[in-house]
Amino acid sequence: MCGAIAADVGVSLLVVANALRLLRATSEAPTPKDGKRVGDRMAEYALAHGH
Repeated sequence: MCGAIAADVGVSLLVVANALRLLRATSEAPTPKDGKRVGDRMAEYALAHGH
């Protein structure tokens, strides 16, 4: 029983650490040269091609 609790706590710590790493990476990401996000470019492309 103690092993299962330790494994659960360990996995929870890994999940939290990974989430914090992802949050830090997105806040430090450089902006594109044209200032547009990828989703904006994809939307423009789709609208320009009749989708």
